[in-house]
Amino acid sequence: MPAPFERPVVMQRNLAVVLRGLAGNPSAPPEVLVRLAAADIDRTELARRRDLPAQAALILADDEDANLRSELAAHPNLPAEVQIVLARDADARVRGRLAEGAEYFTTVGVHAHHFPRPLSHEVYELLARDPQPKVRRALAFNRHLPDGIRAGMLDDDDARTAAIAAAEWDPAPTARISELLSRATGAFGRELLLLRLDGPLPAEVARDMLADIDSSTDPENSAELLPYIAATADLDAALTRRFLADPQLRAAVAANPTLDPEHVAALAHDPDNQVRAAVVARHGLDPVLRESVSVEYDDGSSGNTIEWLLAEDLSEPDQLAFARSRHQAFRKTLAMRTDLSDEAVAILAADESFAVRLFVCERQPNAPGRLLAHIAADWKSYSRWDMLAHKNFPADAATALARSDDPHDRVVAAAHPGLPVDTIEALLADGADDVRRRAATNPSIPTDRLINLLEADESAVVSGAAANRTLLVVTMHRVLDQARL
Repeated sequence: MPAPFERPVVMQRNLAVVLRGLAGNPSAPPEVLVRLAAADIDRTELARRRDLPAQAALILADDEDANLRSELAAHPNLPAEVQIVLARDADARVRGRLAEGAEYFTTVGVHAHHFPRPLSHEVYELLARDPQPKVRRALAFNRHLPDGIRAGMLDDDDARTAAIAAAEWDPAPTARISELLSRATGAFGRELLLLRLDGPLPAEVARDMLADIDSSTDPENSAELLPYIAATADLDAALTRRFLADPQLRAAVAANPTLDPEHVAALAHDPDNQVRAAVVARHGLDPVLRESVSVEYDDGSSGNTIEWLLAEDLSEPDQLAFARSRHQAFRKTLAMRTDLSDEAVAILAADESFAVRLFVCERQPNAPGRLLAHIAADWKSYSRWDMLAHKNFPADAATALARSDDPHDRVVAAAHPGLPVDTIEALLADGADDVRRRAATNPSIPTDRLINLLEADESAVVSGAAANRTLLVVTMHRVLDQARL
């Protein structure tokens, strides 16, 4: 009888399916990923891997498929030699994705977003001279762009590129704002500049913009700027009167940090709920006044977050005070932070608001297991996957979901390592492809059973087994040998 590895690991008809599964296997070592980079398969998932070796990235960067190169360009950890290849790519989409350095999300049991590492200075210089304005605009959004290059982009021939470059600079180049606002065409560029001002918009500049809007031949488009002007202008008595006279602008005025205390106190009792909410969200508002204002919040909305609270350096007493605030917006925003004390998390985990409890489950490394199970039982959005992967998610709750009549429940729960063997086997025979594929990735499947699954007749099971993180590396190499890679 031959030894287990003396015969082909998989049937020839399954070989391409197994290779695609290996490309997404979290345990595949660098040498396996390099060999896969040359495979004649869809390598999109390979290009997205955070642990992609430089040698594999170079192979993909030279691929004829522009869509694949574009996916690679969005990779957050590209080595310099790959960056320069992509910065010279013939396709502007590829160069644009590299230039932007867009944030990306991870799913490791706690939903979180991250930003790519900086590109090399040579690459930044090359992209800043790109002949396509859309590439330069993408570069202007890059948060790692060196100050010297960003300063040069303020003089870009494309007014929108210049506006983005200024708006994304921290602190904003206030000495250039008036000039850039005059160059900006349309509402978009001006909105960017107004939103990112490091300080109030000078009253004279605000008056000039209002005069321009009043005389505009496209009043509807220009009018979109009014809330931004009302929220950022250095308010004097005349500007305050004008903005408060317009019911559509009162909430924007209430959020303006230069509004005098007398008007702030009056707007705290405004009949419009949005206006009162804007007052409550003001940075530095007297806590007693804040807690005295009544605001109704939409519990099903992901909005109403307080941006400054995310960046504020909070002591533990401050955390506890916001965790007990009457205002859902503060409790919800606090639940998004990952530096909370156990006591603050416990308070938020028992919050009356579903939105607050949901954010605890999505963002907190120490979210209570029973709360995770309770929210995941009914929550159908993407973050449900994060909850099942959370280290505190109870095995019995995962088993209950895996035995649900709803295939969406079963597919989410199928990879949980705490599932009983009989439940895993039932999922491997499930009527839904997604469930079988996900079940085959379960790390509790024994090694010999996993080898058998690689030889299954169904591609869903085969691809899942190939992506299983417990698959032996020696098996991966034998598959690659079989594929002559």
